Amino acid sequence: MSAKSSRFIELLSSRNHSWVTQLLLLLPSLLLMGIVYLGGLLIFGRYSFDLYENGTLARAWSSHAYRAFLTDPYYWTLIGTTFRIALKVTCWSLLLGYPLAYCIAGLRSPGWRQTLLLITFLPLLVSAVVRSYGWLLLLSRQGFMNWLFIRLGFTDSGFEMMYNETGVVVALVHIFLPFMIFPLLNVLSQSDPYLKAAAHDLGAGKWRTFLTITLPLSARGIASGVQIVFTLCLTAFTTPQLIGGGRVMTLPVFIYQRTLDTNWPMAAVASLFLFAASIAVSLLVNRTAEWLMYRRTVAEGGSR
Repeated sequence: MSAKSSRFIELLSSRNHSWVTQLLLLLPSLLLMGIVYLGGLLIFGRYSFDLYENGTLARAWSSHAYRAFLTDPYYWTLIGTTFRIALKVTCWSLLLGYPLAYCIAGLRSPGWRQTLLLITFLPLLVSAVVRSYGWLLLLSRQGFMNWLFIRLGFTDSGFEMMYNETGVVVALVHIFLPFMIFPLLNVLSQSDPYLKAAAHDLGAGKWRTFLTITLPLSARGIASGVQIVFTLCLTAFTTPQLIGGGRVMTLPVFIYQRTLDTNWPMAAVASLFLFAASIAVSLLVNRTAEWLMYRRTVAEGGSR
């Protein structure tokens, strides 16, 4: 072993230079993040000040794209549609995912637990494109869902579930549901079962135990699931493009179209707005969860 190699290993193993070891371990990730994300943001920021007139892109330092994006009602309608779909998908994912995560966390049989976990995890092995095409077949006018609704007598000619928000929300809920279940399952599996047993011993019923013990303890999992699903919905492109068929316009679809049209200033402004909105929503959800847990801690301290 050379002297340089020995010196390098000694530097890494020295307790007095633990920060050097941590920095060297973080360096590849920091370089990748810096080049890919920070570099991309800087490039987008530069393009956002260019001018796009009469189908031609011109280099400039102008705030025209920002003013147009923030003052035109069309873009606010676009933003409203994107956030409305993300909110619907997040709420449905939470309503469907919480009972399933609660059921899996309470299972005592390892076989059933592994089976349900496998069923929950398997859809993640299939790409979103394939799953979106699968929903195209299910939700079309001649698809399985309409065939089932007609046989059950809910309708005579079938529902219109394609090329509208309903179809997009249904498909996105299926695609992002596992991202809500796993954070909830992680928190619910780690909760202390003796707390619920103590509540039962003190006379609390199942609903009161759930509302006062289980639900507050799972607040961190709810916040994590909401953050993940909401931000993924904000940036979802494939499913709104395929299921929406161009009639459901969201910000990612708009960015894609403007990029193809070489209207890069408007695409860059919309991308930066989407990036800032994702960070703002994540911080808001995180702070809200911390505030709720703080209020609960203060209330418990005051009641003692």
